[in-house]
Amino acid sequence: MDFSVKHWGGYIRRFPSPFPVANAAYIERKDHWVKRTFETCNFSMILKGAGEFRRLGRVYEVCAPCVITQWPGEHLDYGPTGVNGNWDELYIVYDADLMARFRENRLIDRERPVWPIRDLGAVHVQIGELAKLANDPNPEGMVDRVDRVCERLVLETWLDQTAVAEDVPALQAALAEVRADLASEIDFGKIAGHHGMSASTFRRRWAEVVPTPPARYLQELRMREACRLLVETNRPVYDVARAVGFADEFYFSRRFRQELKMAPRDYRKAYQLGRR
Repeated sequence: MDFSVKHWGGYIRRFPSPFPVANAAYIERKDHWVKRTFETCNFSMILKGAGEFRRLGRVYEVCAPCVITQWPGEHLDYGPTGVNGNWDELYIVYDADLMARFRENRLIDRERPVWPIRDLGAVHVQIGELAKLANDPNPEGMVDRVDRVCERLVLETWLDQTAVAEDVPALQAALAEVRADLASEIDFGKIAGHHGMSASTFRRRWAEVVPTPPARYLQELRMREACRLLVETNRPVYDVARAVGFADEFYFSRRFRQELKMAPRDYRKAYQLGRR
């Protein structure tokens, strides 16, 4: 897969993206190791093959399809191993000053420099689009699309991480139990026991497939359901609060404002259906 244009940093954006791409390219059958300190923020999508990624004294197994990341100021050793001794890699490079923005948008996790790609088909769709843009005879007119496609490409590697893997039925059942009754007090330890897992096993399996810690995940579920109820129903705010597990309407309103940056009544006024 050849890219006619690999460096996008010099092109002028007509509609600037929060994540302007510096470089993007595809390497087929990469057979060498990289040993260096990067000054950029990079996403390398390993589409075929296997190897190792060594960072801060820890060795991570690289097994395609997955993403490995390189962050500014860290010395890294990584490359292919195994019978074939090569891998296929698509890499996207961003300027170092975007690191904080990626973290704010949860597109990187410093505790998780390597993560699996669970929906390779969705990733391949975006790679195909990126290849078409990189080979277009008018790259100046494509750069804004390149930025958006690359952002979507990174996002696609994360999106399925919030879905529980099909091979963890006990965790699927536990999460279904949580979602089914957000009004109740949730004890993840008891839920784990109901589904045949110890608390430590539950935490470990959770971390393997859900990037958000349990308490934060529950908070997001409750706020998402509160938003839906405020927009789709006329239930009073105190009733919405109880429905998502808050006995105190004022505490709910304070937490809602912290999460959504507006009060529940203002959120309803802004988004309620039927008022357009």
